Order: sequence, then structure tokens, then C-alpha cells
Amino acid sequence: MLLLSEAAVDACFDPATAIAATRAAFVALAEGRVTIPLRGEIHRQAPGGLALIMPGLAGNEILGLKLVGHVDDVDDPSRKYTTGMMLVWDAATLRPRALLAADTFNDHRTAAGIAVATDVLARPEASVLVQFGVGKIAFEAVRYVARVRRLERVHLFGRRPGRAEAMAERLRAHPDMAGVVIDTATPVATALAAADIVTTVTTAETPVFDGSLLRPGCHVNLAGANRPEQREMDDAVAARAWFVLDEATACRARAGDVLVPLASGVLEERRILGELGDVLRGTAPGRPDPAAITVFKSLGVAVQDLFVADDLVTRAEREGRGQRFDHLNG
Repeated sequence: MLLLSEAAVDACFDPATAIAATRAAFVALAEGRVTIPLRGEIHRQAPGGLALIMPGLAGNEILGLKLVGHVDDVDDPSRKYTTGMMLVWDAATLRPRALLAADTFNDHRTAAGIAVATDVLARPEASVLVQFGVGKIAFEAVRYVARVRRLERVHLFGRRPGRAEAMAERLRAHPDMAGVVIDTATPVATALAAADIVTTVTTAETPVFDGSLLRPGCHVNLAGANRPEQREMDDAVAARAWFVLDEATACRARAGDVLVPLASGVLEERRILGELGDVLRGTAPGRPDPAAITVFKSLGVAVQDLFVADDLVTRAEREGRGQRFDHLNG
């Protein structure tokens, strides 16, 4: 069995192959070739904490189990710390292949899902990205979108301006972002009026932008809110947009960005086009027309973990990364 640290995981990731693996994952989900139970949740009090347990099986090939923990900061309950591990088996033999640190893994995996959705739903000429959230996932979310669209300008917004500028400096220094203007000073309304793509990767409880400011043809990725009472999008978006979900059952059970506007009647059922895998397969429509506003709601699906981890472990084995561990003999 291979042991992969955070550093080894980060070194193994290649956005292009992670995006390809994610695309294959959503297609497999749509075709019924995977078994993905609803994730388990264990809550604790004082200090607050949450453990998420996400198993999955892909045919006779990949078996995986990911455990992610979110723990409140004792001194500042508004801040959370996240950690995770993932165990990958060969499903045919039940031989454990790898135990990998899943903190950085989650960033890349989530960003790859955003990139796949952006690739199939955003207009081909989209070049201006507005992103709300400059925390854990944010850096990779921008970088992966830049792999599927030729970005010219990125506007970053966060609760802490210093963090937004620090992330902007990281992006400016990255070769993937060469020639892209990274901005943190433009007013939100001005940036939204020019946005082709809007991504939210926040922990906000209430909507983070005014949806009435979105121009026709904009695509929105909602990848932060993950509880029934939590929303990143307001009713102005819900009333105008066409929705694609990463996994319908989970989104209809836990995504406030879907549940709340559906319950109020603001979001019409006919405006939910289907799941991302169905759009990729061509069995559900994608963007209805160039002027339509599209929304991708991402809660994260264990099938993404399975396919991305399988690709990552294969790459690590080929490149000789990580440490070997004999789980039977020590």
C-alpha cells in the first residue's frame, strides 16, 4: 500500500488529467456504473465539529472511503479547520492501494468539478471570471477554470481584503495565469456587470452577491454552501437561471440554493435541466441559448473522489512518489 502525504498529493496533481478523470466520473454516475450512498455525518458540540464519511464503489475497479473533518476554531467560531484522509482499494481483490492525505486532494477535486461544469455550460468566448471566496479551495478553483476558458481578467472578493490580495499575488506568480489580470479593487457591481463566469466558494450563510446584476449569458458555479439553510445565491438568480446539479438526490436533500427557491416557487422545476453527467452524455440539455444564465450546483459527489484518486494513485505509482507500507506485516 502506498502512503501519500499532502506534499506528495499536491505534487502528483495535473489539472488536465484531474479534469478528464472528473468528466469520466460524472459520466459513470449518469450511466449507473457506480454505487454512491448518501454521505454519513457525525456532529459534535463544544467546540463544534463535523465528520463527513463518504464511501463509493465504481464497478469492479475502485473502492474508496473518504473521511473529512471540520472543526471550529475555539477562539473564533466563525473559522473552521478542515482535515481529511482517503483510503483506496482495488475493488476486484480488496487489496488496499493507497492511503492519502485529502486536504489538498479536496481542493483539486472540487476545482476539477467546477472546471468540467464551466467547460460544458459557460459560453465558449467567456473570458471574465468573478470569484467570491479566497479561502481553502479558492486558488485551485481559479486555476482550473483557466484550463477550460481563455481568461483575460479575474476579480476576487473575500471577507478579508488582505487574504484576497495575498491570493491575487499567488495567482499572478503562477505560470497558468500568465497574461491574466488579477484584480481585487474593482467594485462588486462593476465586476458582476462584466462577468462571464461567477464562482462562489464561500462559507457564507446568506447570498453573497446581487443576482440582478448578472448579465445575460453568465454562468454561475455554486460550490460553497452545503446545508439546507445555507445559500450563496439569491432569488434574483433562481428566478432567471437554468440549473444543472452534480447529483440530484443530494442537492434536493441538502442544498439550500436548490431547496429554498424550489419551496418558495421562485425556482421552477422545469428550470432544473438535470445532472452534470447527463449533460456530458447528451441525455440532458445544457445551455439553452447564448443569453441564458446557467447555474451549476456542486455539493461534491464521492464518485469524483473515486476517479480522481484512482488517477492520482496511478500517477504516484508511476512516478515513484510516496512511501510503501505493508499493511499485513508492518
